[in-house]
Amino acid sequence: MTAASPESPSPLQHPGITGEPADDDVLIEKLRTRAWDPGRRFDTASVPSAWIAERYGADWFDRPNPDLRSTGSDGTVQLRSSAEEVASYYADSPRGLLFPPVTMAEVEAVERKIGRRLPDVLRRIYTEVADGGFGPDGGLVSLREGNRAPGHLSNWKSAVSVHERHRAAGVPASWFFLT
Repeated sequence: MTAASPESPSPLQHPGITGEPADDDVLIEKLRTRAWDPGRRFDTASVPSAWIAERYGADWFDRPNPDLRSTGSDGTVQLRSSAEEVASYYADSPRGLLFPPVTMAEVEAVERKIGRRLPDVLRRIYTEVADGGFGPDGGLVSLREGNRAPGHLSNWKSAVSVHERHRAAGVPASWFFLT
């Protein structure tokens, strides 16, 4: 029997997360924490430029910053959500979900519409964490129709609507839009 190399995770670890057991409960808890935190909910977060200048000094904008993603015409900067400035700015913000979890009956109704069962871990994410509204890039799509984030003018993307549009455009039925 050979020992596993230190670079490769054991079969009981999530790839890329050394020392972390491959336990869906651990993953669900991490996702729940992310979904509830307005600063960490997505890959980037907006922070007012004036707050940055007041807190870190006006020269903050002159220094190289690998966490800076963009500056907005609305007086904000987009930072990587893991940035210390994001954690500091959102430290006292109320925690909560954009969209509450769906029921298992709602998941099953979506599965009937798309013609396939969702993977178990995805079913758990939707029923135990949230109905989208967090995650990579623009976030996980909703299973419900009509979810709208505060301050947004249009509804959050629905997996079913996107799936139906894709099918009408000839995209294979096996493709399922997530984020």
